[in-house]
Amino acid sequence: MNLYQSIAQRKSCRKYDMQPLKQEELAAIEEAIKGFEPLDPGLPVQYRFTRKVKGLYHVEAPHYLIIGGQGKPGEAENIGFVFEQLVMWFDAMELGCVWLGESKDAENTKESKGDVITIAFGRSPESVHRTKGEFKRKPIADVTNAPDDVCIQAAHLAPSGLNTQPWYFEKQDGKTLVYQRKLGLPVSLLYKHSDTDMGIGLCHYALACKETGKPFHFTRTTEIPNKAGYYPFGILS
Repeated sequence: MNLYQSIAQRKSCRKYDMQPLKQEELAAIEEAIKGFEPLDPGLPVQYRFTRKVKGLYHVEAPHYLIIGGQGKPGEAENIGFVFEQLVMWFDAMELGCVWLGESKDAENTKESKGDVITIAFGRSPESVHRTKGEFKRKPIADVTNAPDDVCIQAAHLAPSGLNTQPWYFEKQDGKTLVYQRKLGLPVSLLYKHSDTDMGIGLCHYALACKETGKPFHFTRTTEIPNKAGYYPFGILS
């Protein structure tokens, strides 16, 4: 399945038909997850389905996917990278979904240790697609010094919590340096999913690399030049 095509048409869905998916459809979702490439193969990802969540910015949906790990460094961006592929897969399968940063499992609270983020999903009474012109994003020149790069253009369309769009991609000496924007007050006190957002952006970049036949190799490191207003995040080479 070509997930790249969904980058320019997928939208966050907040209205759902509450009829549950069939068991074989849920099994197909689990099978799809097994086939997605991780950002870091050494980091295990844990997930479970639930039918009820609670929290801010709640969305009523027939299904939720609770995603977490073991609290290891790098897990958040790995989760974003892996499960944004699922988000693209949902779009390709004509299913709606939306990332929910503040929703918590309301059914299996004893299993909540290590939970990072939630995805609501199901069939929607509305179109699960949008046109490229309907995306609300910063001007691409605000997130890169190489706006003509197709892979960066794909990352530019990635979703992020509160639409913070925290990434900056700086081409330099044959490599692309990746930075994470420092959030200002009060957002920095309230929002804790920027690492996951970075993984989502890198997923879009990787899908574009695959589509155009370019290699994708990301190294998480702070050993890159400082950039005012940003944290060093890694290198794409």
